[in-house]
Amino acid sequence: MHCLRSLLCCTVLLFAASVWADEARVITVEEAVALAVGQNPSLQAARARLQGGQAMASSTGRRLAPAIHVSDEFLYYDSPFSAAIGPGPAFQIRKQDTNMFTVAADQPLLGLLRLSADYHGQQKSAESGAAQVESAELTVRQAVETLYLRVFEAKALEETAIASERELNDRLEVARAQLATGVLTEADVLRVQVAAANARQQALSAHAQGLVARAGLLAMLALPADDAGISFAEPKSLLESGQSQPGTAAAQEQALSHRPEIMQTRLSLEAGEHQQRARKYALLPEIDLEGAYMRSYGQVILPTNSAFIGINAKWAIWEWGASWAAYRASQAQARAAAFDLENQKLQIRAEVTSGMAQLDAAASAISVAEQAIASAQEAYRVTDAQLQAGTATTTDLLEAQSALTQARLNYLRAQYELAIARVNLRRALGR
Repeated sequence: MHCLRSLLCCTVLLFAASVWADEARVITVEEAVALAVGQNPSLQAARARLQGGQAMASSTGRRLAPAIHVSDEFLYYDSPFSAAIGPGPAFQIRKQDTNMFTVAADQPLLGLLRLSADYHGQQKSAESGAAQVESAELTVRQAVETLYLRVFEAKALEETAIASERELNDRLEVARAQLATGVLTEADVLRVQVAAANARQQALSAHAQGLVARAGLLAMLALPADDAGISFAEPKSLLESGQSQPGTAAAQEQALSHRPEIMQTRLSLEAGEHQQRARKYALLPEIDLEGAYMRSYGQVILPTNSAFIGINAKWAIWEWGASWAAYRASQAQARAAAFDLENQKLQIRAEVTSGMAQLDAAASAISVAEQAIASAQEAYRVTDAQLQAGTATTTDLLEAQSALTQARLNYLRAQYELAIARVNLRRALGR
């Protein structure tokens, strides 16, 4: 009984420790990105498509080598077959049961041109799929880091709004006391109550935004959106000042050389060119080298063992232009891929230019917000002193406090918008 009680206690302690460990699980931004890259369903689907493309290319490449076919045919007839030539006696031509075993091999000759072009085209398509996976990983990283920042931005805004509400509630207690002594009017107290309610509304709105961002972030990590046992560490690495950025022209060239989307489209263009050649070669006749060994049983006029080697040629000289239309279609697809590449270069240049402009604007907003906070703090201090001296009203003080709160909120938003602008620019540059 004592041993059983000890075992039960150990089990309870281990379970409690595991529950505590689950509840205390903290994920950093680096861990969040690693989880998303490893578990995100969209990325897993892209990797599965890549594996399929690589396997298809391998399949086509193996068709360049000789193919060996084995067949064995057993037939049981209703009766043997005998025949006579002239007035002579009949002789058996075929027994009632026959068997034909064949081992055949064939090697494409002229068809190697088409198969080789198909193989290289599918190789380029598979490489394009690898670039697509890399692009998808960068997109997932960008989304995770952005949502991570949104979670903490909402948290910071909520805390600022709650602090403002707390200050206004303290001011409300003072206003009620002053109302009792006749210093303030009922309207003054109501203004303070409205201001406190507005601050509470701001806190509730920020809290809701945080829940939405958290649910989106957990979904990106392939985790339940309502998982309350996970918390996130402060994104210090994202909020710290980033490295100096190159000029616009240099940044555009860097993006064009690093963005996987450019590589993906370029490889798709090359794959289309190979497919165009393959469809052109398909207009030629098929010429194959073939050979076979046959072992026959029951066919009296056939030798028991025989073998041959030869060349098989065939050419579809009339098929209503189907192969020619396929060739024309491959030409159009190759031209479309070339236009896609040029269009993508233009889009990437625009993304980089826009990203750098947004980064500059966000950096400027930081300095403006800092100056606004300093001005709002001084205005609040002066108005509070004037209120104590009787030269300002409660409305003046509430306006000054509202301006200070808004300046603090704007500063927080500017900080996180700057971090998000850095994330977006890194994605635009293909880092």
